[in-house]
Amino acid sequence: MKDRLVTVALSVLATLGVTRATPEPVRELVVDRLIVRQELIVSDTGQPWEQGFEKQQIARGLVARANVDGSTGLWVRSRLIETELDDPFDHRLHAMNRDGSMFRAPGHISWNVWLDDHWRQMAIIQGEGLEPSEVPTAEWNGGNHPGRLRFQTFRPQHGEPLTDAILGQGMMSLGGGGYGGGGLPYPREALQLWGGKSQALALPTPAAPRIVSDDDGGRRLYALVAVGAQGNRSPASPTVAARGQATLRWDSVPGADSYVVLRDGRDISGVLRIEGAEKEWRDGT
Repeated sequence: MKDRLVTVALSVLATLGVTRATPEPVRELVVDRLIVRQELIVSDTGQPWEQGFEKQQIARGLVARANVDGSTGLWVRSRLIETELDDPFDHRLHAMNRDGSMFRAPGHISWNVWLDDHWRQMAIIQGEGLEPSEVPTAEWNGGNHPGRLRFQTFRPQHGEPLTDAILGQGMMSLGGGGYGGGGLPYPREALQLWGGKSQALALPTPAAPRIVSDDDGGRRLYALVAVGAQGNRSPASPTVAARGQATLRWDSVPGADSYVVLRDGRDISGVLRIEGAEKEWRDGT
C-alpha cells in the first residue's frame, strides 16, 4: 500500500512538472526590437511549409530565414501586399559586389514552374546598367547611373534564356536572342527589329453572337462590332435573330479591347469591356 501511494505521488509530481514546463501560449507580445537569428515562421500550424510541399518550399504563411540549411530569403504564401500613404510605392532591388564595386545587373524577376524536382524559369525581366563601352565605369556617380531592361524567355528544347527585347534610353530592340555572341544587340534607334519584320493586322470581323435566351417580346436582330484600344472599329458581324430582347454570348476577337452590340442596326450598348475569353451580355434596354 505504501509503495502504491509513493508511485501515485511521484506520478502527480511528474504531471505537475510537465504541466509547469509547458508554458501557456503568448497571445500578444509587444517588443521594441526583435532579433531572430535563424528563422521566423508565421503559420497557423506552426510548420513553415504546406504539408506535402516541403520540397517545393510552399510556405504555410510566411517564412523568413537567415542561412538555414543553406538558404536565406523570405517566402510568402498567397499575396504579397505592399502599401504606402501620401507617397508613391517604391520597390527596389539592390545588389553590389563584396569588394564594394558596382554590380551591373542587380536583380531580375522570374516566373517559374516545378519540373524534375526543381523550380525552372520560363520568363525573366532583368534590370541592368549600360556597358562600360557605352559609359565608362569611372564616369558612374550619384548623378550618372543609366540603365535598361532586358526581357528573356526560354525556348523549346533550350536550357538557357534568350533575349526577346531590350528596352531603355528611349530605344528598343526586338527579335531573337543568340545574335552573334552576346544575344540581341543593344538598340541604336527608337525601334529596331532583328530577324523579322513589322506586321500590321486589321481587327477581324466578329462572328455573329450566340443567343442564350430571350423574352419572346418581338423579333430583334443582333450584331457585334469589335473596338481596338485606339478606338478603331471592325465591320459589323453577321446578324442573328432573336424572338425578343436577348442575352448574348460571344468569343473574344484578337486585338479587340472592347465591343459594341447593335440591335436592329443601332448601337444599344455603348462600348463594353467584359472580362474573360467568352463574353456574355444581357439586353436590358
